[in-house]
Amino acid sequence: MIADIESIITTYLKAETGERIVGETPSDLNVPWVKLTLLDAANESASNPEHLIEYMVQAECYAGAEKAGAQGEAFALVSEVRAALANLEGIHGGAVFSCVRFSGMARVPDTKLEPARQRYILTSHLYAH
Repeated sequence: MIADIESIITTYLKAETGERIVGETPSDLNVPWVKLTLLDAANESASNPEHLIEYMVQAECYAGAEKAGAQGEAFALVSEVRAALANLEGIHGGAVFSCVRFSGMARVPDTKLEPARQRYILTSHLYAH
């Protein structure tokens, strides 16, 4: 059975970091937040179908407000999230995590928000069954 990875990772990151972890842009943009999005859930090529899944999860780490030091605030947040995910092993929310890899960590300010916000986008590959 495939896991509800967004829910599991949200709970895990809240406990590990104490940060605001959400699935959609919150109404209060003045406090830093992390928006999680599941991009893919592919079967790992060497395992049986639906046993070991490679979950590709995107974590958008936002600074609270566009101000002096906002880039540093967003970087501190993405660093904290990355460190927590790097230590993700064992059973969480009924899923067994065996490996984590990162394939990107770009600083891409979000200019669609008003005012614009500093943001880092971390792409993680979480292997679980």
